Amino acid sequence: MPSLNESLLDERLAQLERARIWSPRVISKLEAFIRTADDYTLFRVDPIQYATEKGMDENEAIDLFLHAAKGNLFDLEWNLICACCGQVFISLRGMSNLHGHFICNVCRMENNSQLDDFIQVSFTIAPTIREIIFHTPYKLSAHEYFYRYRLARSVYKMPEHVAIDEFLERYVLALNYLEPGQAMSADVKMTPGLVYGGDLLHGTVFTFFASLSTDGIEPPSVHVKLGLPDIEVNEPQTHPQVIEVTAHRGQQRFELTHFAELPTGDSQWQIVNNLNERACVWIADLPSDILETWLEMPPFLSGKRLLTTQTFRNLYRSEVIDNNEGLGVRDLTFLFTDLKGSTAMYDKLGDLKAYHLVRQHFDALNQVIVKHSGAIVKTIGDAVMATFCTPLEGIQAGLEILGAIDEFNHGRTEQLILKIGVHTGNSIAVTLNERLDYFGQTVNIAARVQQQAQANEVYISQDVYSYPGVTDFLGQFTVTSAQVNVKGVSSMLQLYKITSQKSKAEQTMT
Repeated sequence: MPSLNESLLDERLAQLERARIWSPRVISKLEAFIRTADDYTLFRVDPIQYATEKGMDENEAIDLFLHAAKGNLFDLEWNLICACCGQVFISLRGMSNLHGHFICNVCRMENNSQLDDFIQVSFTIAPTIREIIFHTPYKLSAHEYFYRYRLARSVYKMPEHVAIDEFLERYVLALNYLEPGQAMSADVKMTPGLVYGGDLLHGTVFTFFASLSTDGIEPPSVHVKLGLPDIEVNEPQTHPQVIEVTAHRGQQRFELTHFAELPTGDSQWQIVNNLNERACVWIADLPSDILETWLEMPPFLSGKRLLTTQTFRNLYRSEVIDNNEGLGVRDLTFLFTDLKGSTAMYDKLGDLKAYHLVRQHFDALNQVIVKHSGAIVKTIGDAVMATFCTPLEGIQAGLEILGAIDEFNHGRTEQLILKIGVHTGNSIAVTLNERLDYFGQTVNIAARVQQQAQANEVYISQDVYSYPGVTDFLGQFTVTSAQVNVKGVSSMLQLYKITSQKSKAEQTMT
């Protein structure tokens, strides 16, 4: 039976239950999960997959684990995953040291990860609640360390669609711990393709490219000494090599520290551990078509999804990105709102009453934005900047906001009138004024799109309009189009105005 801190578990589950209103049995299911799941299942839990398994709403599952992490039931982790070999390059407890650029210390591929993919957010049970073997990786067997601790969860090698651990097990020829001063010998039959070896614990690696010999030359023996900061390859002679290849994900760059081209065939290998601590030695003979394969992950909690979750922004306000870093987002939707005639309203009502009214309208907008899986990034005076994972969510939120403001205005003397713009594209997540924000031309254009809108209008860009499912959704609305010049953009923008739900006809603006 697992060792549980019963009193602490009960206390923190009670706190979690009070955090918000949960759907029936959400907390009881989590308690059963903590009590009965095996160690590996409680390691790097993905809320999206958890929601699928438990029949939960995804947004509620994300909220559940965010509150659980804030209440010290789980530890929130940011995992940087190599897009080539599926290894977790590093796992971080916060965003301050998060960066998208790294050289994998297993396959040596240069990664430029974006928040959309290969930056995975997961949750591991806190050791104060229940200890699992993955809290102390040095106790794991070499097999568990490599295939369960180092490999990311639920990663598949394509196009075969085979789990990455199953795929690698076909080609890993040796995987052993080597104590200080120990040596290991291995008979390695090198086939055409890439042959890797090295020390997983210390991130040192050597790489051979094996090709068929036309003159019958046999491959040399391999003699390697493990050390720090690097290894020593005594035989064969190796050299640093940068290889650039065109693969499924585009141009890929490998910065190989110890490289040699060798003929295929049987080779005698000897690896000596010259460190004063244990090493984890691995040898892999990968197939010749390895660079024509790629990795895919089922839906998971990405960094992008987390940053567009209002609960994360509310609970983790101190989480920021290093001021010298910026994390790319390939596809993010921005919604800007603005109040029409707000200056006159402040003049008429006075600052205090007008401010109170604006704050109430912020609350109304927040409810709609959260409902559509978005998050408010910031308020700028009486304007709102919000983000969504998809354009369709942004449009749905924008149109529902107009309805929410109609209800808000009911019975009020002072009528609030909103103007809304939606645009989508790539951007950079940054830290501005000690909070998470976004930077780039997409953000600028989104603000300009909003400036084109008039009272009770939603304007969207061509990029939003052409997103899958948007035109079908807008079939019930009156949509008019025009090309306009906007400040800061050299070319004309194709914009679409959505004004009502009375006609399905598209017209041309005059």
